[in-house]
Amino acid sequence: MIEEGRAARARSVRPEPDVAAGLSSSALAARAQQQRRHTSIVITGAQIVLVLLLVLGMFALNATSGNLIMPKPTDILDESIQLWSDGTMLQALAESLTVIGLGFLLSATTGILLGIVLGGFPLLGRVFDPFVNAMNSTPGAAFIPLIIVWFGLYTEAKIVVVWNAALFPILINTAAGIANSNKDLVEMARAFGARRFTLFWRVMVPDALPSILSGLRIGAAISTVGTVIAELTMAQSGLGGLLAAAGNRFQMDRYFAVVIVLMALGTALTAALRWVEHRFSRWRVSQREEA
Repeated sequence: MIEEGRAARARSVRPEPDVAAGLSSSALAARAQQQRRHTSIVITGAQIVLVLLLVLGMFALNATSGNLIMPKPTDILDESIQLWSDGTMLQALAESLTVIGLGFLLSATTGILLGIVLGGFPLLGRVFDPFVNAMNSTPGAAFIPLIIVWFGLYTEAKIVVVWNAALFPILINTAAGIANSNKDLVEMARAFGARRFTLFWRVMVPDALPSILSGLRIGAAISTVGTVIAELTMAQSGLGGLLAAAGNRFQMDRYFAVVIVLMALGTALTAALRWVEHRFSRWRVSQREEA
């Protein structure tokens, strides 16, 4: 009787398995969130330290080599304030964003569509693969004289330069993602009688979405580079035109002010697309957990 009473009391004190599991999972989630927050703080701190070291290095290089080699960060800041206050930087940024936006939109549309076709039809992919690789391995600057002859020196030609630069990373990543889509899902859809169009847009494209977004992220970074190249080699305008004018006059403080804006622009575009890629890739994690 005494032993049975002790056992009953122990059972009444011991928590239910579901409650214990719930407490354990919530504790693990809180610990994981705290660890992510700690990691984010460490990364941010390290980046701030690197920026400070870079600024100190610029001051040291200016002290030893002069303004022509490296201007003072304070001079760069003053020149940046001047360029933004008189509207010069804002106008140049608007012109460059127009070229980047239209060129990237055109390359994203054509790259994704062609990638879906070449990845979804293996025979066509094998036929066009050498030509795609040949165009991708050719430097984009080699096509600039031809683009100038065909489209002139102004906005249309610059958009074509950006399109040509960003097209192939998007196309290749899309084709690879479509070609390597989940075979089990494809076979299941075919078994249920899915048509080719439905198979593309309901099965293969969603499965290839992370690869497509990765290609878009690479293409966005290349679009910024292509825009500057186009603005330097054609009718000088935008941020590339400011770079060329400052470099020709050896105004290094203005030159670095424009370079910083270009770096911030490329970083912002890449970060935005990385965020979109992260948001649209979560379903794969949930799919693995359910499996």
